[in-house]
Amino acid sequence: MNIETIHLSLVNGQRRQMVEQIDEYGSDYDFWSDYAEYLDNAYLDLKAIHGYFKEAVVSYNRIKNR
Repeated sequence: MNIETIHLSLVNGQRRQMVEQIDEYGSDYDFWSDYAEYLDNAYLDLKAIHGYFKEAVVSYNRIKNR
């Protein structure tokens, strides 16, 4: 599973799929650090970076903690 695919799931509103993909990313990797780096490289707008990261974290935790 790659970061871009996971990000596109978030952007397309497929949050449950995003959670499954994050879990598939693997326990050997630090997804959140990798995702932050991906956003830093993909976007120049700090508000967009913060918004995507926040949305991913909140969605992930809401779905996992139901």
